[in-house]
Amino acid sequence: MSSRDNLGLLLSLASAEGVARATQALRPLDLSVRSYTLLERVIDTGGMSQRALADDLRLDPSQIVALVDGLETRGLAERRPNPADRRQKAVAATARGKQTYRRAKVLVDASLDEVLGDLDPSERATLHEMLTRIVRRDPAAAEAAG
Repeated sequence: MSSRDNLGLLLSLASAEGVARATQALRPLDLSVRSYTLLERVIDTGGMSQRALADDLRLDPSQIVALVDGLETRGLAERRPNPADRRQKAVAATARGKQTYRRAKVLVDASLDEVLGDLDPSERATLHEMLTRIVRRDPAAAEAAG
């Protein structure tokens, strides 16, 4: 069995290629892939606590603090009182952050088109559906089932 038959390695290499292309695409906007992803999540949700972001993005809370600090310094995000829990702050995108995200999304989508260029639309849809199932899998439910 060749290392190219190793599914874990292939997933890792595909991810690395996607991240490398997105990193290059985001360079003109001075965004990292992680800061772009964090901005996307807070825009999609209307704001999230730093703890929820850490859980959602599978990052250490200290990494989230650094990412939010960077976005906040640039005026792209801000910490606001969390209406669900007054002891916490919710991270939300500013108007400038939303505008920057829209520009970044065009660049990231184009970089993804380069990475997935050999896949037809139905293959892309299938890949998306399968990866979504893997990422959204509930480990507790899977452990209980089996």
